[in-house]
Amino acid sequence: MDWLRIDSLSALDALVGRYITSETPEVHWEDSYAHMRFESADEALEAMRDPYFQQFIPVQVRPHTVLREVRNFAPYSTDLKTAWEVVEKVATPRLQLNMWRDRDFWCAAFGDHVPVVSTTPAIAICLAALRAKGLEIVLMIEDSDDGPNISVA
Repeated sequence: MDWLRIDSLSALDALVGRYITSETPEVHWEDSYAHMRFESADEALEAMRDPYFQQFIPVQVRPHTVLREVRNFAPYSTDLKTAWEVVEKVATPRLQLNMWRDRDFWCAAFGDHVPVVSTTPAIAICLAALRAKGLEIVLMIEDSDDGPNISVA
């Protein structure tokens, strides 16, 4: 088993998209300061050289501004309908989804794998699917009211 520690639901969505659904993500480019969105790297570079676009980024910040590729995957971890697509990809007669609620948490397992525990059913499905594919995930996301929200697959 491979262990991964991730700190966002978008990272969890990316893992599910890559290892479970084989999704081709939506790709765009954005700058690190103003978060302007561009459809290609060439378009982003051209805009960064354009005096009109440069006015949105202060002179002292420009040397530190970088362009980054952004890959958006479907919201598997936040939308239960989308998470169900994961179940359809992973479940077989031998790997049926078992899911239940235990007080304030959701538990999920495919087949005879050890169950995962999480705060939402969609996250539990994603973590259980990744476990069934050989990836153990420690998901640490900040919850603004209660501090860290830790889900361990």
